[in-house]
Amino acid sequence: MAPVMGRAASPSAVVDGPGARHEPATPPDWRLPFQRLDTGVADAVAAARQRYGADAGHDSFRGLYLSDADVLAALARPLGTPLRGTGRTSAPEWHEVAAAHPGWAWLRDVLGLSDAELDTVLIALAPEADLRYERLYGYLQDDVNRRRPTVDLVLDLVSTSVDEKLVHRALFAADARLLRLHVLRLAADDRPAGAPLLAHAVVPDPQVVALLLGGGGLDRELTSCCRWSTPSPRGWRSTALPAEVRRSVLRAVHAALGRCRLGILMHGPEGSGRRAAADALAGELRLPLLALEVGHLPQDDDGAATAVFRAFREAELRGALLRVDAPSDLPPGSRRHEALLDGLADRTGITVLVDREPWTADTGAIGLMDVEFAGADLDLRRASWAHELERAHVASAASLAGTLADRFSFGSDRVAAAVANAVATAPDGLPTAPQVFAAARRQTSHRLSALARRIEPVRSWPDVVLPARTSEQLRLVCARVRLRSTVLTDWGFGRKLVRSRGISVLFTGPPGTGKTTAAELVAGELGLDLFAIDLSGVVSKYIGETEKNLERIFSAAAEADAILLFDEADALFGKRSEVHDAHDRYANIETSYLLQRMEQHDGVAILATNLRENLDEAFTRRLQFIVDFPFPDEELRAELWRICFPPGVPIADDVDPAQLGRDFRLSGAGITNAALHAAYLAAAGGRPIDAETVHRAVRHEFAKTGRVVPDALADPGVGTP
Repeated sequence: MAPVMGRAASPSAVVDGPGARHEPATPPDWRLPFQRLDTGVADAVAAARQRYGADAGHDSFRGLYLSDADVLAALARPLGTPLRGTGRTSAPEWHEVAAAHPGWAWLRDVLGLSDAELDTVLIALAPEADLRYERLYGYLQDDVNRRRPTVDLVLDLVSTSVDEKLVHRALFAADARLLRLHVLRLAADDRPAGAPLLAHAVVPDPQVVALLLGGGGLDRELTSCCRWSTPSPRGWRSTALPAEVRRSVLRAVHAALGRCRLGILMHGPEGSGRRAAADALAGELRLPLLALEVGHLPQDDDGAATAVFRAFREAELRGALLRVDAPSDLPPGSRRHEALLDGLADRTGITVLVDREPWTADTGAIGLMDVEFAGADLDLRRASWAHELERAHVASAASLAGTLADRFSFGSDRVAAAVANAVATAPDGLPTAPQVFAAARRQTSHRLSALARRIEPVRSWPDVVLPARTSEQLRLVCARVRLRSTVLTDWGFGRKLVRSRGISVLFTGPPGTGKTTAAELVAGELGLDLFAIDLSGVVSKYIGETEKNLERIFSAAAEADAILLFDEADALFGKRSEVHDAHDRYANIETSYLLQRMEQHDGVAILATNLRENLDEAFTRRLQFIVDFPFPDEELRAELWRICFPPGVPIADDVDPAQLGRDFRLSGAGITNAALHAAYLAAAGGRPIDAETVHRAVRHEFAKTGRVVPDALADPGVGTP
């Protein structure tokens, strides 16, 4: 028997799992209330025998036709006369039933049902306990087809006079408590013109049936939006909250448990450990955990409101902690939103709301406890990664845990999911470090993918030719990201000198000199995702829209632990101008906002521009690195020609990288394009790549950009495959 919260539940009950709670007291006596029902039914059967005749029970077609005698008897009977008489046989009283059964006690004491309402529930429940009541109800209703009690039969059984029967009709009014609280529902028959109230069948709610007769599992009407969740095995101390906050939450919970309601709002960015904390709290309290996923509620408002109500009652009846995911997605003022507020205000138990931002609903009367998750601190992240990696038998778990904790800011819930995903995708079930990094990236990039273009890093240091100074600075950028936690956290610089952990880098140089390639290189070296921002979707002519677009991108990037690449950054971070009109004033406000938001960003942002002189000086002062990408000289161009052809490509002996670098002033991108074009020309001709083919490709590269063809290209024709 699933117990209930509140006064009916034993405070010493021990919880073993979802919906399973073992009471140390004697098991509930579910038969006692049916003794009360049987005495009333026996009285009604005696009255029915006199009304319908002794042979009525033997007529298989009773109710399908009316004889002349039946018509005369019906017309002679006084209007509305109930079957029950004024005399009552001795039967258990409801206070006795409630003392022996916590489910009936909950209906009586918590919902406050009257004796007549409890009798109504009992009459409707009886066929769920024993099918013999179906036959009895068919006899009492003088219709073998009516197996469920109708409103008329219920009124007959709970009333002893016509006047009392009229009074009890209020039990089935539209706003009656039994219907409003979904204890019972009325089912009309299929008559074309509709059935009168007295002909409606009275059906108990499945949750009430499970409460009174026992039964496990989730209410079938909640399977689309609710699930039982296993409390976290790691414990409350492992949650991403400061120790004092954890202690204050536990104090509030223990003060409320079994006595009053308590709502806790756990909010913070995705992956900060909010859900894991709710699960760990349930584990700490040894309570089952029911999760209500707002995004999976029925589409229609009435259906969604009913589901919210039922979720709160399911948690109430099972003595469970209820976790509500993303409550801010409920439209304010909607029925589903009001149902959530009502549930928070009415239930006796612990409800945890999990959301991204502080909830803006009017919760003054509810008294929510606000708990903010800024993200797991470094030590907790290291411990979470080490725990999960060791369980998965990943090599060098301790050192890898430190690296992953430094790169990814999400909490223990996503850490566990990332390692599980890495294990599932590894061919032998033993993931390598790159596979774990890839799984970690998959945990974070979903929201940012809708706002920016993901670039898959395919370059490594041997694939890139850069000046020594540029290469050195890129390595310093990578080192600064890798050693952030050591310097800012372990050495304490973050507490005194640095307001943000963010790293902003400017790549500046002519087109095609390797700025985007270098961003790929940094992302690949650090094991982070790289997202290029499409400026056409960011910059807006409407006042305030650009800031909103950038805010969405920066917020998503913070959750994704990704590197942002702003190409043609001067379009966003240009110089502020003198104010001549309103447009200039708002443009300057926009630039100032962007400077401030860049400074607050805790991640890595790379800005690429061909025109450094167009950038605002206030912005360049706030950059940690400015990396120059000069046009490649003869030596670098020769090296670019050497590495641009992959191993295995058939190349003739007359292709001389040094001469190509000396003769043709091309950028790195131009050399790459020419090499690829030469490969297609050679493949089309069925021959190796020779000097003539390369020259034709280089000529094509100069021609398409409108540049003067060098004198070294003697052949005036431009070849095409």
